[in-house]
Amino acid sequence: MKQPCWLLLWQLALALLLPLLHASMCAAASGSAAPASASHQVFIFGCTGDLAQRYLWPAFRLVQLERPSLQLHCVTRGSLNADRFLAGAEPELRDWFFEKVKLHQGVRDRAGYERLCSQDPDESPAPDGAISSRRRIFYLSIPPRSYADVARAVQLACPHPAGSPTSNEFVLEKPFGSDAESAESLAAELAEAGVSEAQLHRVDHYLAKPVLASLLQFRQANPHLESLLSSAHVTRVEAAIWESLGVEDRLAFYDSEGVIRDVMQNHLTEMLSLLLMDLPPSEPPPPDWLESEKSRLLAAYCPLLGERHLLAGRYAGFGGSSATPTFAAAGLTVCRSARWQSVPIFASAGKRLAFKASFIRLRFQLATERTEDELLVFVGGDAKATGLARPLIACSSGLRCRPSAGLSVLPSNEAGLSSGEDAAETESLLRFPTDRYAFFSAVSEQESQNSYVAVVRQLLRSSSESPINSCFVGLPSLLASWRLWDPALAAVADLAELDDEDSGLRVYPSKWLPDLIANQRGQLQWPASPKIESPSSKATQTTKALQSTANLIRLDPAVCNGASDCEFLLHRGSPLSLSRQLAFRIASKVKEAFIASTATVYGQKNQFHLALPGGQSAQMLMQFLAALSRDDDTLANAFATTLHIWVTDERCVHDDPGSVTQNESQLNSAVIDRNFLQQLPSAARLPLHHLHFPRLLTADVAGCRAAADAYASEVDNWLNFRSNISALPPSFDFVVLGVGTDGHAASLFSPHDLDKWDRSMPISSAEDQLSQGCEQSARVTNSPKAPFLRISLSSCRIASSSEVAFILVSKAKQAAIDLIAKPRETELKTPIYVHLLRLVGKKRGRLWVDHSLDFNNIV
Repeated sequence: MKQPCWLLLWQLALALLLPLLHASMCAAASGSAAPASASHQVFIFGCTGDLAQRYLWPAFRLVQLERPSLQLHCVTRGSLNADRFLAGAEPELRDWFFEKVKLHQGVRDRAGYERLCSQDPDESPAPDGAISSRRRIFYLSIPPRSYADVARAVQLACPHPAGSPTSNEFVLEKPFGSDAESAESLAAELAEAGVSEAQLHRVDHYLAKPVLASLLQFRQANPHLESLLSSAHVTRVEAAIWESLGVEDRLAFYDSEGVIRDVMQNHLTEMLSLLLMDLPPSEPPPPDWLESEKSRLLAAYCPLLGERHLLAGRYAGFGGSSATPTFAAAGLTVCRSARWQSVPIFASAGKRLAFKASFIRLRFQLATERTEDELLVFVGGDAKATGLARPLIACSSGLRCRPSAGLSVLPSNEAGLSSGEDAAETESLLRFPTDRYAFFSAVSEQESQNSYVAVVRQLLRSSSESPINSCFVGLPSLLASWRLWDPALAAVADLAELDDEDSGLRVYPSKWLPDLIANQRGQLQWPASPKIESPSSKATQTTKALQSTANLIRLDPAVCNGASDCEFLLHRGSPLSLSRQLAFRIASKVKEAFIASTATVYGQKNQFHLALPGGQSAQMLMQFLAALSRDDDTLANAFATTLHIWVTDERCVHDDPGSVTQNESQLNSAVIDRNFLQQLPSAARLPLHHLHFPRLLTADVAGCRAAADAYASEVDNWLNFRSNISALPPSFDFVVLGVGTDGHAASLFSPHDLDKWDRSMPISSAEDQLSQGCEQSARVTNSPKAPFLRISLSSCRIASSSEVAFILVSKAKQAAIDLIAKPRETELKTPIYVHLLRLVGKKRGRLWVDHSLDFNNIV
């Protein structure tokens, strides 16, 4: 049947227009458009380095073809060897560089920086005659230690007064610190140099890879798929960045970084965020939506603390430190998210593996389907080994995916190696036959090979645009990502204390395929393979490295009210190992109480009363406790039925739920909620009547006193009731106290905060007094810092507890230790925690001290 002429013309028009429309959408997504009224000068520091020669200059050359007015400057501290520069590059790139790029050599002092800023930008007048905006962009392809110095020099030499059309902006390359603390310090140094967050662009070039850059739009275009992205349908998530090459010539850099810092904290985490984060609530998205949503998601992860949730190894023949991992795998969970809770997330990355591949895989079990489904986001890799010829998204049939901006349908015969000798030798990443999938491919092959083209386009994009995707990372999500991975870094660092031959890092052979054993709890095991070499002493040596040591020590009688037997147990170790061992100790005692419940009278369950502080010292401990309950069903049941949580002290503040988010709350009880209660699995959730926190109606003196009196009555009622129905004394089973730099604990700041008899009685008399009970179980105290009013458990109630742990971690706590070493004029000068230690005694009191702190001069 002949088609009408008008229909043929209509089909021809569509065939001509659709590619143009698709190209314009891709350009918009990558940010290639910019207002005509903006002029750009880009100054590249480190312009002769490896990154600049391999990626930056080829990318800027392509973008300058689109923006002829773009001015590019190569800045060096020394002189440029023109013969050696870009020697291995294509002749067209060398010719372009020496024709189009302005070279500035010997820029070392203020005069050199002022010469940079005296360069006249090519200002084309705006169509409406308005004054053009001028963006000076300083691309710092230099070591991070020099960021602040260069930024300070630029800000001094190149002023941009308020209201000026000229702006200074800075582009930074990773690493952005080596942990959360150093990342925060780097940000503070830049701020001191006069650089605001709005002037910074932190590059993660992985986010500019075409498939990842289009992933959020793909989710938006597929509402059916989006409705399935939750724990109701997803059974597991896998993310990997595997490399077939070793460290090669990057040994000096890699040996100080390791695989977690190199790719897991940044690239791998960002990849996962693109699939797990919520989509924007509206179009266009709010300006800060992307950064805010990523930060929210990262804060919802359970801390990576369980020993069975992290594996680390190094390949045979690795020339660096035996404590530097070249492979790591982690079992993650987003425990504070109704959408993703209970879904195991397995992330792995490594060097010298079987093949090169970067991907994210989601496995689905749909109630309406008999078979499994999967979504595979293949970012790139070895085509022969993976069976996939190019970066793509593969959706199995049950997900009913369709194309989106930046991604077009790819015929299955173009997606992989479907025939020939290569196809016969490969195991595809796809778990099902190709006819079960729909494939979607990204943009041109040229941009896939150099993601910095998209980075540069986004960099030059107008600040008024609000993209759904960005290859720049903000400070909040950067810090949240570091906080997620810091415990894993600490766990690996603990292994460095062992001799090389006893290192807890496994040794894997070259070209190893990471065939790890994993379960739905997010736990991981090495395969039972002789190719994976264990340390000589295996688990016992690793456990030894992670355990703290406990020694009986004696303090000088001068700080113990004249007592000659002022002794207690001292544990030394890293903050991570101390927190882990203390968590194990508390968990074992809770389980003992739970198991012994069958022996209680009147059918009452045993109760275990645990008092926790709200400061930073015990946050990792609380996270460990929650992590242990996720791996131990008996412990989870014990928490849900036996455990009672109290707060050792509370701030007299009244948070307004409508104006204060939980992370901003000043309440110590909110810290316990965030670091422990919210991270418990559903089987371990405590009943509300097992949570005991002061309840303030008003934050004034009268309200604080009323809350303290009510809290004291609650303590007495519960502990006395427990004593009446069992043989246990009316006391807490375990109290954890964080020690402040001034020696305070539990908001007891002055000896006058202690019960009167505490300061003067000999230890033996004090213990007799304790056996008679406490006059007041909680009281109002005064802090030297705001908020000034506090509610604290009384020293009598703390000292009568079955066990009390005093925690001193972080270098700042050296001041609290030094207070003991100084001569004491009067008993009132003795630090509060020493008073409490004296009362608790060696049978029930233990100090848990960071091994980086010097404790020798007072023992």
